Amino acid sequence: MSEKAAVVLEAYTINGYQAPDHCESCDASVPDAEARRKHMEETRHRICSLCESYAPLGGYYVHCDERHYNDKWNDHMVAYTDSINMKESQQWAVEAIRKKRGGD
Repeated sequence: MSEKAAVVLEAYTINGYQAPDHCESCDASVPDAEARRKHMEETRHRICSLCESYAPLGGYYVHCDERHYNDKWNDHMVAYTDSINMKESQQWAVEAIRKKRGGD
């Protein structure tokens, strides 16, 4: 039985964010920005509902705050969406976010 290759957490930059080489939602291989864009377009994983661009796992609130400061959005809904996305994502992605944040 072959071992799965380790996920590269900061494989490339997309829309100003470092992105891993696997989808945080379904673990599909997305080796570059173009593959990620295509996968996200097809699956709607990690897509901002306001601008249709990639928003990183656990970073939807920050994305909305930085990119949509002139738009109307509900901070409670965005924070809740971030929380649900964390619960429904791949364990390796959640662990990486927690480590980056310094625990949890």
